[in-house]
Amino acid sequence: MKKVYVTFLGCKVNQYEAEYMIEKLEQDGFVVSPHPSKADLCVLNTCMVTSEASRKSRQMLRKLRKLNPKALIIAAGCYAHLQQQELLRIGADLVLGNDEKKHLTDHIRRYFEDEKQNISVSESAGRVEEKVRNFLSDRTRAYIKVEDGCNEFCSYCIVPSARGHRIRSKSIEDVLDEASALLENGYREIVLTGINLGKYGADHQVSLTQLLRALLGELSGDFRIRLSSLNVQDITDELIEIFTQSDKICPHLHVPMQSGSDSILRRMNRKYTVEDAYRIFDRLRKIDSDFSITTDIIVGFPGETIGDFKQTLEMIGKVAFSRVHVFRYSSRPGTVAAKLDYQIPSDEKERRSKELSRIAEEVSKSYREKSIGKIRRVLIEQNRSGISSGYDEYYVKHEFIGGCVGNLETVVAKCVNGTGVVSALVGLEGSMAKEA
Repeated sequence: MKKVYVTFLGCKVNQYEAEYMIEKLEQDGFVVSPHPSKADLCVLNTCMVTSEASRKSRQMLRKLRKLNPKALIIAAGCYAHLQQQELLRIGADLVLGNDEKKHLTDHIRRYFEDEKQNISVSESAGRVEEKVRNFLSDRTRAYIKVEDGCNEFCSYCIVPSARGHRIRSKSIEDVLDEASALLENGYREIVLTGINLGKYGADHQVSLTQLLRALLGELSGDFRIRLSSLNVQDITDELIEIFTQSDKICPHLHVPMQSGSDSILRRMNRKYTVEDAYRIFDRLRKIDSDFSITTDIIVGFPGETIGDFKQTLEMIGKVAFSRVHVFRYSSRPGTVAAKLDYQIPSDEKERRSKELSRIAEEVSKSYREKSIGKIRRVLIEQNRSGISSGYDEYYVKHEFIGGCVGNLETVVAKCVNGTGVVSALVGLEGSMAKEA
């Protein structure tokens, strides 16, 4: 009976696929170990969306090899899909592409039959049919990968090369089956995720909204659904409308704007304008004035002038994002942007990143201050020394006394803290006031 350690880097899809690999390994008789040094096999699900992600993938692979020189080291995922020889050179024994990791145990068996370094990478075009029943890394929130592949071809992005440019969607029936099993296993929040989630169903002549309606119609109990990243052009009228029809859909969307300059958006080959985004955001905030919009911003994209950068700063303040993830542009080999003129120096990208991050923190704090005195529903993820913490439907983190891990608790927000808010359980707040 062999022991295996599995870890991942990168996005929620990578997390989902790592959990899928764990379940398949357990079904085939492997024992999952929390310690790489004590495992017979170590599996790393890699990422290369940025140069930093690539660096961390290499670093983790070297670390696994150093911690356990005798283990079978397996590299899978996006970095493995595109840079096989490099990963073999720095310590991997077996390198698997994105489709191949779905059949991990078969590749392990064949490796032990041959006992030689091996690469197995094919075009990312397989159907999305994985199903996960439990998550070792999260006992309250469950992710469902419903789509793979991206056909946007943003000029800076390597993902279509690693994940395939054909949209592949999981059937509505399979998503319903997976979601039902996860709710039965105690999860209270289902997060729908994909490489290009907004294009879900394009290959089946269905839509993301149809999937949501099916989930709301078939599933029962006290749960909620959250959507992961969506591009502006994929937020349709019917999708906006569904937020008015059920409080089980979290009033929160992650919309990666990437820039507040139309000029830079064109150079990025993004398929929308800033005004397109403003119209969408205004409609969402008319449904709920507190509607939470989080975003990604790339600073220092080739050709980004000071004027372009200032337009991005203005957009952040105007939209009042609840959270902003800031990335310094990093060149990805093989992408259009890597060949563009007017590459921005590293020190200038660093300066812009710091300035934007400072303003983003101020905007995020202002957004959280708006929740003071309001009732929220928080999914408790952990409790340490009597202090519970978790996220509400708007994806704001709360800390408060009382409650149990895994429960959806009703709280009232009291004041902001460093990254979220401090709250009190509704009911407990009243009893504490009486005692005082």
